[in-house]
Amino acid sequence: MADFSSRGVGNFAATFAQRSLASQRVGFELQFNQLQNTLITRFNNKVDEISETPLSVQRKIGTLQKESKELVGSLPLLQEYRTGNNNNKGQLEALFDEVTVLFNTFNQDATVDAAEVAAFQEQRDVVVNRLNNIFIFAHPDVNDAQTIPRLKESLDTLRGLEVTVGSLTDNQAVADALSQFQTEVSIGITVTQNTISTTLDMEQRIEAKFSAADSELIELTTNEQVRRDAEIEKLRVDLGYLLQAISISFEMNAAFAESLQSRLTDPRPQPGSVLNLFT
Repeated sequence: MADFSSRGVGNFAATFAQRSLASQRVGFELQFNQLQNTLITRFNNKVDEISETPLSVQRKIGTLQKESKELVGSLPLLQEYRTGNNNNKGQLEALFDEVTVLFNTFNQDATVDAAEVAAFQEQRDVVVNRLNNIFIFAHPDVNDAQTIPRLKESLDTLRGLEVTVGSLTDNQAVADALSQFQTEVSIGITVTQNTISTTLDMEQRIEAKFSAADSELIELTTNEQVRRDAEIEKLRVDLGYLLQAISISFEMNAAFAESLQSRLTDPRPQPGSVLNLFT
């Protein structure tokens, strides 16, 4: 039976260690890739979880979005209503002046003649036409005391007014009716002005509420995005550290195996060394 020399045993151990090291490298690469894929999948799943906005935040965002939408939607109606009332105010002011002109057509002296009767009828039709063409605007959240509809109730009365030739006192009832109507128009101007101011105040409050809701919504969504970014970045850093630690661990094991292999391999002198004479 042949004897195994120490040199033969050393060479066998070195070769075995070398092949074992190569096998370890291949195995590590495979395991590392599998582990890396698993960790990346978990990372992506966790990112998806982080990206999900918490239910409480979702509800708050939804409430703010709904509130903002309702506030924005209410503004055009108020603005249209205010613009309409502003136009009506101008029409009422013109109506007030036209009633004054109507009153003066027959109230210049103690008698009424045929020319004044004709002038009265012509100016009366101007007043009636003005009142008839004033639009009615309404808004459910604003009480305008039904100013224009109430004034329009006087249309038939105005159309029926007639002055007659003769003494001014014979036409006193017409004068009284015009005086009362003009007072109502004056009140209507004041009420319409108040309605315009009230509507403008409502618009400004709505704009302030919208601004506050919009600011809160922006802050909420911004904070939520910052939270997501921070948590995702922490996950990314942790994943990098973990993969780096695994890689370093393998390299240390590989270095140890290489060191062991070098110890099992017969040392060879440098070329040209005198020690080559004995090998």
